[in-house]
Formats: sequence, C-alpha cells, structure tokens
Amino acid sequence: MKKLAISGVLGKMGQVLRQTVIEDATFEYIGGFDRSMDSYVVTNINDLKDADVLIDFSTPKLLDTILEYGMKHQVALVLATTGYNDLEFEKIKKASQSIPIFYSANYSVGVYLLTKALNMISHSIDNSYDIEIIDKHHRYKKDAPSGTAIKLYDAINDGLNKKRELIFGHTNKTGIHVHSLRLGNYVGEHEVIFSNLNETISLTHIAHDKSIFAKGALKAAHFLSNKTHGLYGMDDLFEAN
Repeated sequence: MKKLAISGVLGKMGQVLRQTVIEDATFEYIGGFDRSMDSYVVTNINDLKDADVLIDFSTPKLLDTILEYGMKHQVALVLATTGYNDLEFEKIKKASQSIPIFYSANYSVGVYLLTKALNMISHSIDNSYDIEIIDKHHRYKKDAPSGTAIKLYDAINDGLNKKRELIFGHTNKTGIHVHSLRLGNYVGEHEVIFSNLNETISLTHIAHDKSIFAKGALKAAHFLSNKTHGLYGMDDLFEAN
C-alpha cells in the first residue's frame, strides 16, 4: 500500500483531506506537515521521508520547501494550492523533470467539465458577446481572483477566435471581467455569463462540500502512482479513465 502525507494538514482543507484518506483506505496515511505540532503532524517536512506521495493544501510561500522535499526523497507531489506566480510555475516545471507532479487550480470534476463547456461555447460565439466571471468564496480566502476563476478564463480565452484580456472588476474596457466576492461561508461558486443584445448564456458551478476537492486530489495521487516524472493535470487524469 502506498504511503501518503499531507502538507497543510491542520487547515480546513487539510483536515477534510485527512479524513477522506483515512476513509478511502487505499493509501496508508503516515502524517502531515504544518506550522505547529499535533498528533501525526511534524513541523519539519523532511521527517515525512517515508511517503510515496504528498498532497499539498497550504500556501505558495511553502513551494520551495515542498519541491526540495519531493526531489530529495523522490516523493510524488499533488499541488492543490492556488496563487502561484509565473516564476513559481517555472520552478514546478523544472522539478517535474525529476519527480511526478500533478497540478490543478481546482480538483472538482464539475469544474473540469465546466471548463470544457466554456471552451466549446467561446469557440462558437462572435465578438458581440460580453463575458463576465463571478467568483464567490468564503471570507477567509486570500487570493482573489481564485485559481478556479483564472482557470475558467483560460478555458474561455483558449476558445475565442479573438483573445481578450482578463480584467478585474467592471470597466468600459473590452475583455473578460472577473468579479471576486469573499463573503460568509461559501465553499466555492462560479458563474460565467455570455451576453449580447439578443440573448444570454449562463453557466454555474456550485461546490456544496469541500470533500469534492479532497476526493479529486486523491484521484490525482492514485494517477501518479506509476509515474516516475512529469507534470500532469486534469486533462491527463480524465484521458486515463
């Protein structure tokens, strides 16, 4: 049985993931890494040297630590943290030459299917449509727009015949506008609206429970089980099924 560890295990998603791993029973949970000690929790990530795969739900600030750990101990990495910049993505790509890494801004099956639908729609519409993304998360989420909102923008823009800039908030400038709301206890809700003077198309995904992200990350961990190196994403996961 493969051994699994969690980075950011004391956070909300880390706790949901830990319970999901224990209930799933296809991995042996060996412990977690976080800022404070607790049962099965270490503050030095290198103490998790026996892991075969580590799932990270922490912060971009820990990326260097996690990549160094993965390469040092040859541990597969499932990166579920959002908010990486271009330089950090380059570090991830370089590390994936040595170890298998799975990255997605969102591990929900529904969000993956939404990106496919958005790509198809954007490929078929003309320039008369305004495009807006509404991005809702709980009040404690730090990054705005979310990684999911950016993922949806990428899916739309990839399908457009004439590319559009991502614009935060409302302006009179032509582009794809994203509005990020941080309020209450929203798990995650994203709506994309295509509208012209004649009609409106609206697609919405609502996450009811954080467990959907944990289950998706666990599927990614299973996917990496027979990989030696490389950078993978949700397309690879679904094509393998």
